[in-house]
Amino acid sequence: MKRVAFAVAGLALVVGVIVLRDTDGGNSALPTAPPPPTKLKPFVAEQVLVPGPQGRPSMPANVVARGGHHKIQLNWSGDAPAYEVRWGDKTKLVIRPGTQLNGLENEREQQIEIRAVDSFGQRSQPAKTKATPRADNAPYTFVDRFDSPDEPDLQRWRLAKRTDCARATSGDAEDHDRLVISSSCGTRAVTLRSRTPFVRSDDESRFVIETDAPGTGGKLLLDLVPGPVSVQGDPVLPGAIRATISTDVSGNSMVELVPDGTARAVPPAVPGVTVRWEIVLTRTGTQITRDGEVVATSPFVPQWREATALIGVAALAGDRIRAGVDLIGYRTAMSDAPPAVPTPQVRIDGPVSSTYPIPDVTSGQLRIALIPSRESEPVAAVKINGVEVPLRAAVPGTPWKPGAEYPAIADLPKEAFTDNLNVQLVTQERIQVTHTDVELTGPKSPPQRQAGTPLVDAHPVLADPVPEVLDASGQPIENGAAFNRGRVVLEVRVTALDASVAGLAGFEVRLDGNHVATVPTTADGPAAAGRWRISLNTASMSEGPHAIEVKAFSTDSDVHPETGYVPFLLKA
Repeated sequence: MKRVAFAVAGLALVVGVIVLRDTDGGNSALPTAPPPPTKLKPFVAEQVLVPGPQGRPSMPANVVARGGHHKIQLNWSGDAPAYEVRWGDKTKLVIRPGTQLNGLENEREQQIEIRAVDSFGQRSQPAKTKATPRADNAPYTFVDRFDSPDEPDLQRWRLAKRTDCARATSGDAEDHDRLVISSSCGTRAVTLRSRTPFVRSDDESRFVIETDAPGTGGKLLLDLVPGPVSVQGDPVLPGAIRATISTDVSGNSMVELVPDGTARAVPPAVPGVTVRWEIVLTRTGTQITRDGEVVATSPFVPQWREATALIGVAALAGDRIRAGVDLIGYRTAMSDAPPAVPTPQVRIDGPVSSTYPIPDVTSGQLRIALIPSRESEPVAAVKINGVEVPLRAAVPGTPWKPGAEYPAIADLPKEAFTDNLNVQLVTQERIQVTHTDVELTGPKSPPQRQAGTPLVDAHPVLADPVPEVLDASGQPIENGAAFNRGRVVLEVRVTALDASVAGLAGFEVRLDGNHVATVPTTADGPAAAGRWRISLNTASMSEGPHAIEVKAFSTDSDVHPETGYVPFLLKA
């Protein structure tokens, strides 16, 4: 700690302004200059002690660079609060000793520099490395690397969601050659369904996905279901295999395999770095591997020959999700997706204003998921555009019970080969419909793609400041306990588990609404994270409750500030 005094009365956001003179009477459009970086001026009130920069951080060590398909994975060792990674004309700030560079040209070598960044923005000397992205030419019986600018191909994939809260699109920014699944659906899984059947071979079969999911506070679900199912519900369906990878808000990961499988904690993945997961079916059981290492096993050997492959992502705490997918593939017996035609709109017990025939349809199937509210007989029929047809379980043996999702299917009559469908359950019971979609089959057609943008963009955000009040010796104060007036220590922590974060310009501190300190963090450039301890004098303050507000600012003027609060009590 050291005392810092400046004759500045308050927070100053220094923003330069560029004035463009109109030299031609306003007859031509002038370019607009981008906003300059935000900077903070230091400030400290009386009786307040703030820390300042010390020696520069040590250079990152043990750098390992591995080239992959359109990407480079980086790992290193170090104990700095953040790191700056530079390649070409690009820069990113990360908080873990590892990251992934996406959207790279294969076979083009990249020169990379990695610098440690301390809590005041001081940088170390660079650790230098180089690597070359390499095309992935591994053999698969089915594979999609999602390299097109308008993914996904609707001939191959369908996204199942309960409401309009999720998208599957090509990525933006560095993720332009990946599939991005983005969702604000909360804890319910958003499911990507492969229309290509997973057909077991006589020996060993593999279901492979390379993805950076799950992020912190999220789940990745991988299902192989012996039936035409579009969503991943609970419980797991009869005969199905499910691998669940869960990561909590601290980055700790758990892998679970059902049926009859093990659950195991695995080392946390670096945020934003692709991991290769595989479900491996053998003659003697089932395995889950992560980057080639077996992490869960089961003696279960399925009796089915063909299954539907489902990939789901979900948030653990109702947050938003952005998951990048580099590859999905099978190493199985050969199979192809059935020819598809555009899908109709489905309304449950709702009027259909008009219907138009879809040409060239040869067959169709309604897929629906139901949850009964009480014990009853399963719904056995459904009316589609006024025509009653049988409804049956998508997977034989699925129990019909209150609160459990029941996937069912019905073959469409010819009257339903239209762009709008009205669906009515033939029952008097109260049934919740959680999902519907329609599969129409027609003549073979070229890829069906539709450009779109992710629901959750790739723009880095500012990490949240977390303040804590400590006693004069720097020890935590028991939650809610009052303490004597005098010196207290405010500890401010800024950290996150995001793949990359926005630059930190610094933060301001207010005590009961009064501005008492501003700490800049841009000595050599923006910081990204850190821990600071500020000494405050409470001797003249009244007894009772008080509050501290810490507001962090980014160097990027387009990034919103983030605020943290902490209350405390003073004794008489």
